[in-house]
Amino acid sequence: MELPATCLRLLSLLVLSLRGASCARGGCASGGCCFQDLPSGAPDPDSISGPRDLSCYRDSSAMYHCSWHYEGPTDKVHHFLRCCMDTGRCCYFAAGPATRVQFSEQDGVSVLSSVSLWVESRVGNRTSRSPRLTLQLYNWVRYDPPARAAIKVNRSEGRLRMEWEAPDEAQDAAQAQLRRRTPRGAWQLGDCGPQDAAGPESCPCPLDPHAAQEIQIRRRRLAPSGAAGGPWSSWSASVCVPPGALPPPDVSFAEEPLGPEGRRWVTAHEQARRARGRDGRGPPPPELPEGCGDPESGARVVHLVRVHMRSCACQPRPARTRRLGRPLRLSGAAYDLAVFSRSCLGAGPSRTWRLPAQDPAAGRGALNLSAGAEVADLRWAAQAPGTTYCIEWRKLGRDGDPGNCTLTAPLDGDPAGVVSHRWAAASGPLGQAQCYHVAVFASARPDKATTWVSVVSSHYFGGNASAAGTPQRVWVTSLGGAAAAVSWTASALGACPGVLRGYVVRCGDDAGRVTELLASPAETRVTVRGLRTGMVYTVQVRADSAWLPGAWSPPQRFRLEAHISRASVVLASLGSFVSILILGALGYLGLSRVLWHLCPPLPTPYASTAVEFPGGQGKQSWQWAGPGDPEEAASPETLVVTIRDLEADGTEAPEGQGATEDGAPGQRQTLPLLPADLRQRDSDHADPGRP
Repeated sequence: MELPATCLRLLSLLVLSLRGASCARGGCASGGCCFQDLPSGAPDPDSISGPRDLSCYRDSSAMYHCSWHYEGPTDKVHHFLRCCMDTGRCCYFAAGPATRVQFSEQDGVSVLSSVSLWVESRVGNRTSRSPRLTLQLYNWVRYDPPARAAIKVNRSEGRLRMEWEAPDEAQDAAQAQLRRRTPRGAWQLGDCGPQDAAGPESCPCPLDPHAAQEIQIRRRRLAPSGAAGGPWSSWSASVCVPPGALPPPDVSFAEEPLGPEGRRWVTAHEQARRARGRDGRGPPPPELPEGCGDPESGARVVHLVRVHMRSCACQPRPARTRRLGRPLRLSGAAYDLAVFSRSCLGAGPSRTWRLPAQDPAAGRGALNLSAGAEVADLRWAAQAPGTTYCIEWRKLGRDGDPGNCTLTAPLDGDPAGVVSHRWAAASGPLGQAQCYHVAVFASARPDKATTWVSVVSSHYFGGNASAAGTPQRVWVTSLGGAAAAVSWTASALGACPGVLRGYVVRCGDDAGRVTELLASPAETRVTVRGLRTGMVYTVQVRADSAWLPGAWSPPQRFRLEAHISRASVVLASLGSFVSILILGALGYLGLSRVLWHLCPPLPTPYASTAVEFPGGQGKQSWQWAGPGDPEEAASPETLVVTIRDLEADGTEAPEGQGATEDGAPGQRQTLPLLPADLRQRDSDHADPGRP
């Protein structure tokens, strides 16, 4: 550095000598520093106006600049920049009303030695001067601020970090500062500290989570001693950052039915709200600082949607990012729509919507599926030449789980207009006895997830469908007469749409007569008629799929017994009860009649006519006239009843006894016999030996 500086010094002295000789010959019109004496003017020490804040420096292009501020009326003011070298020689630059002077090393000012500079401002005959500034112009360098395009903003641990590359002409260390402000806020100054000359320069900055920020940076040279080596540069162009917290857009999606071309429209509701916001009727846009109106400032936040096709995961690029606000045209596959916001700080958190799958309409075409014991074949109508197909099979009801898929190479088209695909039916991913949803998608550009269209779809039951579809339980119920109802549990094939074709019920007897009945997939009961009572029958049920007959269920044997109705049982029981009741009543009456004849009742006094005897009479004789013995037929027998005279004995006769009708004691009276007495008498005469 010594030799170039010495050469530069000698060159400067040579220029000064030539400039001085030129001025001595009488001219300062060349525009350089004029070494003639400046006309004197009366100083104005009491004036508060005048030049202030003189600043001189060298820029990166080896040009020298001096600028100042002038306070006071600017009409008819003339400014002169005075320069005095350490050799004692002085010169001046006439600036007129301007407050800036630019010169080079060839303009006569010594830049390698100390120079004293000041400004004289004249208005009329009055002159005001600025404070003197003494410095070595060549070493007092003003750096340029970093360009906005060179500043990179990074986010780390909740703080911002501004990085930029130092200009190539900057060979010494530098010091940096930044200032930042939020909407409607004042500038806040921050020190970035010394910067390393060997690497990129940087500056940390706080991150505001809720408000956007406008940031500017300036630099200045540091001397090797660490002291300031030049003035501060101007502030850089504004770099704006959005708020630290970027919530995902508040949107929802609406889908339309799948069209005949195999695609559907999906629209975000946020699009309409944005249009209202631009018209002033919706929510206002986010507020930005004053200097962040430029789209290139970095404060812009972009809302995006990531379209991820869950179906056909074997495609090369299953996801694609699009700008939110444009309607999406998607196939009938299952999708994940993740919306998020992105800024210069990166992407914020996302919110995901799951778009369910839709099967193509019947008019789109049919998927012909045929399966045997070993292989299964698919056939569908071909698309345009060069189309790539994706065949996916997924377990029914498991849209969220990854399915199995196969990509076919671009086909030029079959002459018959049909595409076929074959796979092993009893092994691989379709070897399990479960229901699968089979879908075919097509795309001319398979590298883009939004270019697929739905072609056809169907359902398939994997594994051994014949055995898996057999009803687990079969039972028979007699209906009376010659009919019986055969019932069974639903087949597992019924849960797979379009797979179960129907049921077959076979009923046969021991004589070899067999009857088969058909039932629809929704039925689980049929009635078998024309059966014989007491005959043993065997019944079996099978479930047929759309491509294979099913396996028969285990034989179920039953016998049709005579049917006895409950009403007849009730009537028979009621008749038996009534019969027993009648027989009991008749038996009781007959037994009572026999007992009356075998054991007649004894006579009682109440059965004959009694005669009351007056009280107080003695003995009386009572006679009953009746038929007597043959020898007594002439004179009737007289029964004599002797009544004691109770009064003679000192006792009183009971009421109604011991007296005759006329009151005479002991009087005999003859009474006729009663029929019972006559019969008793006849029996006594017929049996003389009877005592």
